[in-house]
Amino acid sequence: MNKVGILFLFFCLLTINIQAQSIIAGSVKTTDGQPIPDASIRLLRQDSTFVQGAVSDSIGNYTLDNVKYGSYLLSISSIGYTTYTNSLTINQANNNLAVIHLSEDNIILQEIEVKSSSFIRQKDRVLIIPDKQQAKHATTGYDLLYNLFIPGVNIDRRSGSVKTLGGEVTLYINGRKADYHEIKSLRPKDIEKVEYFDAPSGRYAGDIASINYIVKQENTGGYVTLDAEQTIGYLKGNYNAAAKVSRGNTSYTLFAGHTMQEYEENDNNGDESYVFPEYTITKNSNTDLNKVKNDQQYAQLNVVNQNSKRTLQGKFSFVHRGAPENIQNNRLTYSGLYDDVTSHTFAKENSLMPSLDLYGNFQLTQNQWLECSLPFVYTHNSYNRTYTENDFSSYSDVKEDMYEFKPSIKYMLQMKHQNTLTVELKHFHRITASTYRGDYASWQHLWTGETLLFATYNQHFGGKYFFSGRIGFSSLQYRLHGHDKTAYISPRGEVMFGYHINDKQQVYVGRAIGNAYPGINTINNAEQAVDMLHIRRGNPDLDKIKMYTTNANYNAQFGRFNLFAIFMYSSEFDTALPYFYTENNQLIETFQDGSNYHQLRGGLDLTWKATDAFHIMLSGRWQYNKITGVIQESQNSVYGRLNANYFWKDFAINLYGQTQSRALNLNSVYEWQGGNYGLILSWHHGNWSAEAGANNLFWDRNKTWLSMKSDVYNYNRFIYNRANQQSGYVKLAYTFDFGKKTSRDWKNVDTNINSAILKTE
Repeated sequence: MNKVGILFLFFCLLTINIQAQSIIAGSVKTTDGQPIPDASIRLLRQDSTFVQGAVSDSIGNYTLDNVKYGSYLLSISSIGYTTYTNSLTINQANNNLAVIHLSEDNIILQEIEVKSSSFIRQKDRVLIIPDKQQAKHATTGYDLLYNLFIPGVNIDRRSGSVKTLGGEVTLYINGRKADYHEIKSLRPKDIEKVEYFDAPSGRYAGDIASINYIVKQENTGGYVTLDAEQTIGYLKGNYNAAAKVSRGNTSYTLFAGHTMQEYEENDNNGDESYVFPEYTITKNSNTDLNKVKNDQQYAQLNVVNQNSKRTLQGKFSFVHRGAPENIQNNRLTYSGLYDDVTSHTFAKENSLMPSLDLYGNFQLTQNQWLECSLPFVYTHNSYNRTYTENDFSSYSDVKEDMYEFKPSIKYMLQMKHQNTLTVELKHFHRITASTYRGDYASWQHLWTGETLLFATYNQHFGGKYFFSGRIGFSSLQYRLHGHDKTAYISPRGEVMFGYHINDKQQVYVGRAIGNAYPGINTINNAEQAVDMLHIRRGNPDLDKIKMYTTNANYNAQFGRFNLFAIFMYSSEFDTALPYFYTENNQLIETFQDGSNYHQLRGGLDLTWKATDAFHIMLSGRWQYNKITGVIQESQNSVYGRLNANYFWKDFAINLYGQTQSRALNLNSVYEWQGGNYGLILSWHHGNWSAEAGANNLFWDRNKTWLSMKSDVYNYNRFIYNRANQQSGYVKLAYTFDFGKKTSRDWKNVDTNINSAILKTE
């Protein structure tokens, strides 16, 4: 073939290739103009043969690439809406379709039933559609999440802990970050679907993993709901109430709750060794009484006004937390010094935390939106401890005032070619002043500030490849009164690559770098006496912590089976660890940088939806921890978990269990945790739900072993925690709806209270 023929053939092939790369773009909305995220977009041949699919993004936009010219059927569907199907002819490179409006279909939403896997792998997430059994046998958002059995995610629905192997999962409701009380008060029947981002990108970039609840919103009516949970075996209760009224675009919600617990234990014991220059003292301790008592109350007023273009929210919250009576009596023996010594410890704490949080989400154009948050928090903490041991006594009384201000702004742009850009600016500012009275009187004033600027870019290449890049910097500053200011500017970022082997199998690999400053309760000049030989001191001269993470994960779906495998390596350089030395015949415990903490982790999860009524999940974990530098320690651990659910009519049975685990934590302490197992029986009917559970039913000697060793101080402790022994609980909940049924609002009450106080334990 001559050159002209070759060029002609090349031109023809190029023309065919260009024709094959036509693009279809459009958007999906409700009849009143609200975007419909996660709608299923399917391009079919005229004989209904599947050609290509996509999913609408968070603002309802979708794109189909590489579509050959010809005649097709376009089908668009979403749970709770009627399906749209129409003919479509493609005869040009770029095809911008008119907005398609879907009307609601409540019958479809109520009667849908997922017969096989409810996990739908999309380009950047897993879309999970709860089936009727999973939704019916759940009372809270945590219950539903637990029933979904998401591989790689460990959920404690009573405490609200949601974790992956890499750490805490960030939770969202309709794309807005949520906390424990928000998720706890979600009604499962209001949750249409759940998005799980095991490789977060876009607006979720920076999270270890993300879960977003897609919740249907109503504009009229209201509800009153009550729930109560009481533990059997020791005193512990959790009681909550909420009331909501909606009128037009504005809703008003009032939340309140009370939790408390009290128990005694008397089986803790341990040995400690103090190595002084000229002699060594060994101390043995046995606990005669360890009484724990604490309580917490919260209240919140939440006002929301929203329309199709923006959401405005204002919240005022008040949290009180108290530990009015914590007592410990020990019998002590000092080798070569004292026999039959008794010690008595009395400690109490009290915290008050009012807060105001202003939030706005604005859709600027069809593919641009802006999110702003402006929270203010004030906290007053008090800590009081008295310790006596024969003729020795120690007293400490600390008062602290803390002010926190955390503004943030985020801009997001959805572009045409499966790419997005997110720019985020946020600042964390904290001022704390603590007055110490007693044995070591002092005044500590610390301010910390960190400004973060990030730009995140995501790109999908065809249907196979995914890239996410996040780059930015951290400007970190802190200063303790009487010391020079410490300031750092550090680069931060992460990169992630994904490969979709096929519709059922995906692989992701990623790398991230970051930094942090030491805990605020370590950056001080304060001192506290632990006992007559042991003093704890802060250290104001700690260096910043440099953090690195590398991870790879694989997930697959095979019919009713879901498989998830992950491997992670993470490290912290110059992390602050406890450091011990002797001074004037006393042991001094402080904090020292210069050590590096390394962690290798692997996990394998398998879920099986055996039938529509029986689901099971098996999890295996491997973990290797190592500390290098000033301290040299390591620990290897393998453990496993089992969870199983069986649904029958209005009843559900849940079995769970975990084997023993070992770890070397960030305090250079070896920690061996005993296993646990339990059974939960629940009943759900209409607006009523009841639940009863038993933990470690035939196991009353479950202990935790803690061990630490250094050149001058070593200890071994066996801790008997009443909460980990035989116990049970009962729970009852009821919701009363009035007017039109209104979707459950959420309690955005952050009950986590920060403190910079140096404490003895």
